[in-house]
Amino acid sequence: MKNLQIKNVMAFVPAKDFQLSSRFYEDLGFTKAIATDKSAQFVMQGYGFWLQDYYVDAWAANAMLCLYVEDIDAWAKHLDSLDLINGYGGVAKVLAAPHAQEGGIMMQFCDPAGVLWHVRENGVSADIGTRTQT
Repeated sequence: MKNLQIKNVMAFVPAKDFQLSSRFYEDLGFTKAIATDKSAQFVMQGYGFWLQDYYVDAWAANAMLCLYVEDIDAWAKHLDSLDLINGYGGVAKVLAAPHAQEGGIMMQFCDPAGVLWHVRENGVSADIGTRTQT
């Protein structure tokens, strides 16, 4: 039998200004684990993504990531403390404060390239992989 065990899945995220986006994600709390001239892997608590020094407007405008958290109010305060509008070229911003939506609490923000992040408390989570499939 083949060993098809998955260790991780990571999305690639576009950056219009690679240095600005790198600083944004570090300020958010991610650690730059691996870096090359054109990409960097950012991780936090074992989860992460690859930031690319590559930008296509349609890709950035349609890219979305979902961050499942234990305490959304703590994340809202953290994002507020970063003063996104003034700190990241006027592009990164909180789009929606925590609110009830589809079985949980959710908020949204976008990064300096316009990538949309959904932050969710409750609802479907990263534990989905532990479900039994039939």
